[in-house]
Amino acid sequence: MAFRNKSSNAADQVDNLWFLEGLASRLKEWKNSELDEFIVIGIDFGTTYSGAAWASVADFESDQINLITSWPGTGREEGKAPTELLYEDERLMWGYAIPPDADPIRWFKPLLLREEDLTAELRGSEFLLRARKALRESQKTATDLIADYLGALWRHILDTIYKARGKSVIEAMTFHVVITVPAIWKDYARQGMEEAARKSGILDPRLAGPTTLTFAPEPEAAALATLCENGRSINVGDVFVICDAGGGTVDLISYEVGDTDPIELHETVIGTGGLCGGIFIDEAFESMCKSRLGRRWNKLSQNGIKEIMKDEWEYAIKPQFKLDDSMMDKYIVAVPAEAFEGSDLNDYNRKPIIKAGRIYFDSSDIQKAFTSAFSGIESLVDGQISKIEEKQLSVTVRTAYLMETGNKAHGAKGIILVGGLGSSPYLHEYLKKRYSGKKIDVLQSTGIRPRTSICRGAIYKGFLDGPGDESGDKQTLKLASRVSVVSTIARQSLGVKYSPPFIEGIHAEIDRYWNDNEGHWSADNQMMWYLRKGDNVSKMEPKQEDFYRLFSKAEEFYASRTKTIYQCEHHDPPSRLTTSVKELCTIKYKLDIPFSSLEDFTGANGKILKKHSYKIQMIPSGASNEFSMLYQGEKLWSQNVRIDFQ
Repeated sequence: MAFRNKSSNAADQVDNLWFLEGLASRLKEWKNSELDEFIVIGIDFGTTYSGAAWASVADFESDQINLITSWPGTGREEGKAPTELLYEDERLMWGYAIPPDADPIRWFKPLLLREEDLTAELRGSEFLLRARKALRESQKTATDLIADYLGALWRHILDTIYKARGKSVIEAMTFHVVITVPAIWKDYARQGMEEAARKSGILDPRLAGPTTLTFAPEPEAAALATLCENGRSINVGDVFVICDAGGGTVDLISYEVGDTDPIELHETVIGTGGLCGGIFIDEAFESMCKSRLGRRWNKLSQNGIKEIMKDEWEYAIKPQFKLDDSMMDKYIVAVPAEAFEGSDLNDYNRKPIIKAGRIYFDSSDIQKAFTSAFSGIESLVDGQISKIEEKQLSVTVRTAYLMETGNKAHGAKGIILVGGLGSSPYLHEYLKKRYSGKKIDVLQSTGIRPRTSICRGAIYKGFLDGPGDESGDKQTLKLASRVSVVSTIARQSLGVKYSPPFIEGIHAEIDRYWNDNEGHWSADNQMMWYLRKGDNVSKMEPKQEDFYRLFSKAEEFYASRTKTIYQCEHHDPPSRLTTSVKELCTIKYKLDIPFSSLEDFTGANGKILKKHSYKIQMIPSGASNEFSMLYQGEKLWSQNVRIDFQ
């Protein structure tokens, strides 16, 4: 990996290789060498495929992340396993272990989202309709299905690690688990994932100590992995657009390089995402096959459909298709013989022709399956680039172009493709052609690296952010590291309701009320915003505000300790509670202190009250915003605080 330091000029290129020995040694030093007994496990739970990786401190020190590539039910080495479940004869089967003639439950990850948060296309998608039907028939919730899958995956992860290092060795090590989630997911969906993780057994008690769990945005994890790849040229001021094209969602996030010693990434604009991933390409291809076969499609068994959609399409045509492939004149799809019972194996009446039980697709036919999804991806990328340019940054042009013109580039090296669909040669070809006029590079790694970038990035995220302690605090490791994300862009406005003294001309008359305790007019329903949508927020600088409540009786104190966090999608949110402001979550907390220990407060008419002073702190973490309560400067332990999302 080549870097240019802040102090270098544009002509100077300093080649520095950043390895992880320094980080690992400081990790041990920080933890008094106890981190030798610490493992990070990264889980990429995807809509269509899921993957996992793990690393001990010693592994991380030697720049080694262990990918799980061996799966039950297949002898092939694969970077991921299908996100599929089958309940049969009181047995649970998952991934590749599901028989080929079975009809498994698929696409249950999007079922965590509410109807109003789904696009019209997804709500009407045949894939989602099938998933909802399977959910009803299973008499389970979406959280139950995810918990069952994560449980099976978790047991396989443990079995793999035990085989590699020995069960007795691993049993003495604590775990920190990082699960990646789509950047466009809202907090209630992430809470659903946390509930599923708890049900799955991931957080079950262990003799070595409690297992900690955090979440990371999928594109951020991908960025951490891909920007560390050898040969990647990184310069201060570059802006990279990470396009995480997965099975269901496509997430985009853009980072500007603030420094290279080590790499510090600053999110440049609000990340975006859409439901235009690989399953919609699959759906389009399946529709094409149905249309061409007609009633013959209805004769296919589940195994027959799987032969077409998995063996012929997903494992063969889809991952290698590209328009400029001179070696591929026709794309031939073998149709199981059962579809032709009682009918001719040949059909030359219209294109694509059927010959000897095979459909002969032209390149233009296959291209149509990608059209809608790629149009959605192109729209997302266009939006990111436009927002970058609005901030007077631009997508960094190719090195050769810079040398020819002598121009100085500001912004991104280009678009980095990751994820399952991100490994598609056609997507690379499509975007490269689309942005060639702007001299924007489209970068794509080879092999399984694009497919496994998210679970590899989850390992980086786990070591950089550190595990939690017993209070629920993340013990952030402020150490020299290869790459880290130091600031993010707020995706929504977040705040709390409060009641300041009423000021005529500032506050609405409808909000005025008499404050008996303090003896003055106050304004109800006023909003104090911690974050405004689009704000650039440092991860190292938590936002916090002071609050207090007055109580005349102990019963009031013990019954009233809740605080609601509100959200608004507006960049300029209203100063008072309106219909555009929605409840995000409620913080419920308790204090193990006597009422008598609270500070005295002299209220109106000399009445002595008790004053409970506290702070609400918010820490942006990328995958979510973490809220906590502080009393007398100390954060309340996790067992004393519960956060319920709406």
